[in-house]
Amino acid sequence: MAENRIMLKKAKQAQMIFEDIIKKTGIRPVPTVFVGDDSKKEMFEKGCYEDNPFPGPLAAELTKLRVPAVKNLFEEEKIPQTAAMAAVLSACSSVVTEIGRLRGDDVEHAQVCCDMAFAGLQADRVFMANYTNEEFRMKRLMAATHLSNALAGEWHKYRTKDGRMISLHAYYQNKLKKMVEALQLSKPYDQYLINTAEEDSKEVREAIAKYDSQELEDMIFDCGACATIVRDRAEWENSAVGKAVLAMPIVNVEKCTDGALPGWEKPNARGPLSGIKVLDLTHIIAGPACSRILAEYGADVLLVRRGSFMDQEQCMNEYDGWAGKRLIDLDFRIPEQLERAKELIREADVITYTYRNGSLDKFGLSEEEIRKLNPNVIYSNLMCFSDTEWKNRPGWAPCAEDISGISIRNGSAEHPENLSGVPMDYFPGFLLALGTLQALAAKLKEGGGYHVVTSLTRGAQYLHECADFCNDWQSTDQSKVTEHYDAEIWKDMLQYVDGCAIPGECGFTSPAVVNTAYPAKTENLRFTEGSGWSQN
Repeated sequence: MAENRIMLKKAKQAQMIFEDIIKKTGIRPVPTVFVGDDSKKEMFEKGCYEDNPFPGPLAAELTKLRVPAVKNLFEEEKIPQTAAMAAVLSACSSVVTEIGRLRGDDVEHAQVCCDMAFAGLQADRVFMANYTNEEFRMKRLMAATHLSNALAGEWHKYRTKDGRMISLHAYYQNKLKKMVEALQLSKPYDQYLINTAEEDSKEVREAIAKYDSQELEDMIFDCGACATIVRDRAEWENSAVGKAVLAMPIVNVEKCTDGALPGWEKPNARGPLSGIKVLDLTHIIAGPACSRILAEYGADVLLVRRGSFMDQEQCMNEYDGWAGKRLIDLDFRIPEQLERAKELIREADVITYTYRNGSLDKFGLSEEEIRKLNPNVIYSNLMCFSDTEWKNRPGWAPCAEDISGISIRNGSAEHPENLSGVPMDYFPGFLLALGTLQALAAKLKEGGGYHVVTSLTRGAQYLHECADFCNDWQSTDQSKVTEHYDAEIWKDMLQYVDGCAIPGECGFTSPAVVNTAYPAKTENLRFTEGSGWSQN
């Protein structure tokens, strides 16, 4: 019963955050129930050991990530990450229901139920997903060995010459190369691996100790990678960047242009977003998490990459975010392929973008140029540091935690601790999905084009705010809490789908939300390769 009380507490926290999101965004909620049930614990713990896609000894390394992540789902949290994700995913489902209504569906009796255990599991999707293809197992395994190295800030933080703590972040190999060269380390960048991390950390520690913290932070950003001084909340909120982030809404939805109402027909069997074309210009985790939500509700999502799914450098982190999408292989350096990208932009209803601001400007694909091609598009943008003086700097989820004071609040000043799983990717990604859905609903009512924006640091700041008000719970009238709710899709931790671009079965975590008007469709998780929008 003690564990169940923890889950019920998380459900009540989700109520509070849900009500706050409703108030901040003006969403009209459908009846919503948060389920505080700990009965999924045994299933999740078993899944940590089973359905493990990594071969050989590294299967144990993946299990080491899974076990504490699942354990944390059923324990108290200093930062209410589980409740926050439950709240925003439930809010998304409310807006989806409104979109369905506006498109002619009968949603009068719709109800949303959110299971807290499955909501918490969404932060661990990158670790928990599975697949059976042997070739891809080796590809993703090799990607993992490069990511978990001595320069990865979520695993290693170092003291600088002036005694501050700093974390380094370089997820792409070309960025890691620049960082290794800037620090004048002794080995080629591609030799800093998971199995050498303990030994390498001694060398990195000595290199970091030669620099003052601000000097090093600036130098790493200047070389094209990312490093952040580990700040506490007060320092963050008193900085110019922190003040600018504080002044922003959790997700900003702004109408940019006037235009005709969209010609979308009544939804088909794929779901309430069927027929809506989303051009996905995102990478790693947060952006793909947003567009995956759209795909799960039936949107036609086209993911732009160079190369096949099998050959993506970031397949360790991105696999989960491929669910429900089609891939188009485009190299913008080739004029004919750049022109094809522009054709797709003209056709798109939504564009999601999460690369560093300005990265595509040289190809004529800035937001301004995109709006010239398609004035009425919804342009949904997620960055790390919001629209601040740092808006053009790269940044990743762990550095958003470190710079904003989340990792110190979750641990301590001497031992900062990043959150369990990767919620600082998924939570802001879900916020971007929420804003995008709001823009779609507004477009159905008013027509026109929209700009949607949030950031990793705004998500971190909102988690601070949630932790503040969740300490003083009050009753709400926007939702309910229950200890148990039966749903067929929650009988399994993973949903398996075949017919994907990677042969064999591909397994993705079951959704946290059940919408009685729009039951989850496992087939919407299928991902394929092609030359344009799907015909489903």
